[in-house]
Amino acid sequence: MNDSAYTTDSTAAAQRDRDLDDPMVTVENLKKHFPLFEGILQKKAGEVRAVDGVSFSIAEGETFGLVGESGSGKTTTGRSMLRLTEPTSGRVEIDGQNVVDLSDGELKRFRRNMQIVHQDPSSSLNPRHRVKSIIEAPLKIHDYGDSEARLERVEELLDMVDLPREFMYRYPGQLSGGQKQRVGIARAVALNPKFVVLDEPTSALDVSVQARIINILEEIQEEFGITYLFITHDLSLLKNVADRIGVMYLGRLVEVGDVNSVFGSPQHPYSRALLSAISTISEEDELAKPDRITLDGEVPDPREKPSGCAFRSRCAHEFDACAVEEPELYERGPDQVARCFLHDDRFEEGAEWE
Repeated sequence: MNDSAYTTDSTAAAQRDRDLDDPMVTVENLKKHFPLFEGILQKKAGEVRAVDGVSFSIAEGETFGLVGESGSGKTTTGRSMLRLTEPTSGRVEIDGQNVVDLSDGELKRFRRNMQIVHQDPSSSLNPRHRVKSIIEAPLKIHDYGDSEARLERVEELLDMVDLPREFMYRYPGQLSGGQKQRVGIARAVALNPKFVVLDEPTSALDVSVQARIINILEEIQEEFGITYLFITHDLSLLKNVADRIGVMYLGRLVEVGDVNSVFGSPQHPYSRALLSAISTISEEDELAKPDRITLDGEVPDPREKPSGCAFRSRCAHEFDACAVEEPELYERGPDQVARCFLHDDRFEEGAEWE
């Protein structure tokens, strides 16, 4: 492997290390298992391990990208972090507060610090409410000033997301998809949260609109220092918006690293396969991609995960040990780890995979 792929700017790397010593968000061994019931008596017959021991940290003001195929557990991870879906176990610390341990009352008060922008703006906005009421809702819930102060804040938020102020009297049905998503963003940042989950915020939008939504999110982050978890299935999008990336497969992180490291030198076969499928425009970008990798078979049923490494049934580098033992996360660079036996010195073929 080319060591130059791991080189990073020393000043930026040192700053990131300092920030991660005191991160805004820390996730430790997060799990969300959905029980399966059958029969008239609804006896438990198994479970879906949608999120199965996920750990990572996000520095203040950083964008951490979470990528993977449908069913990998990306959205469930984000929702569990905010307790929109109750996690089975684990620890989620946001700005020094373990969210998992909060009571209902404490959680309601803390929600002003953590918010979400949903994937589908049409389904996340109440069609019976005007834009003003939608954006104003979190302000009312958290007792933000009087009606005059709230109106002023709604106007500020509309300006922030580049919508005319007269739009506050419209209903969602009178807005385009991009305009609806801007309303969703305005609502999410109304209370100046410290952490926002962006759950595929551009996937339901036309390509022509996506760039402006990304620019708005970046402008808000730059001005207010908000920390983002950016969930997407589009790895190419993360190259331009994320600082670090986590690649998920069947509820587990299989690679985590600096965006340049993951794109320049992916260390897990699944990451390489995803990168090889990215569409490119320039010849330079096409040459930088791994050779096209076609994965055999389908993603395993999450109700019956394979023993050992969950990716082994689709991997061209399978060892005997892959069927009986799950690999750990091996360090592969200054800020890069990968869950693969190819990086285990016990195997003669370790690191010989290019």
